[in-house]
Amino acid sequence: MRNAPTRAGSAPGTTRGKAAARTKKAPDTTDAKPQDESPPDDRRAVILDATLRLIAASGVDAVTHRRVAAAAGVPLGSTTYYFKSREQLLREAFRRYLQQIRALQNRVARTIPKTTVAGLVDYLVEITRREFEDEQMVLAEYELTLFAARDAEIAEALHEWDAFMISHLALAFETMGASRPFDAARTVLHLMRGHELDSLSRHESLADDLHRRLTVVVAALVETPKSLSHTTSRSRKS
Repeated sequence: MRNAPTRAGSAPGTTRGKAAARTKKAPDTTDAKPQDESPPDDRRAVILDATLRLIAASGVDAVTHRRVAAAAGVPLGSTTYYFKSREQLLREAFRRYLQQIRALQNRVARTIPKTTVAGLVDYLVEITRREFEDEQMVLAEYELTLFAARDAEIAEALHEWDAFMISHLALAFETMGASRPFDAARTVLHLMRGHELDSLSRHESLADDLHRRLTVVVAALVETPKSLSHTTSRSRKS
């Protein structure tokens, strides 16, 4: 058997060998499967959004790092890297949802002034309508709202959100001359929550029904005579 010829150019230390190494064609990666190179913030957001959808589909108790990773399409190590515990995952998912709702409110507020009864009603109905364009996120919100009874940090985030919403609505009522703007704001906030829960059970936002009821309630709260307000205040003190 003939031995394979040894060429000078094939020796790694020779001049011809070095030249061949320099001119070696780079591998064709045109059809190679791209690696996931999502920026850290993007991957974190993907994980939190997947957590919210898992909560909406199966409840808070269904959330585990493994299930969230599968739903998000990321390695298990990514969920444990960004979120050390299941509780942290749930808390951050809730905070992300609240941030999204606040951004939605700001967008709507730029187009619908809240300086009249009709304006405030239209503003609240439009927010509800847009929220229910993704009903699963509203369902996740209420799953986490119930979980707040078992988690102090989620409860704190919920109470901070309530305080923001009440102040936000109270300012609108005060602008319209309501005698008790904060009580009016709480009344409307609770009405909205009851409507949302009813709508979730029916799988529709019932915007017309909400508009009709809010018009009656907001008008009554704005037009409450100051004398009645003072009478109620004195009765509470006694």
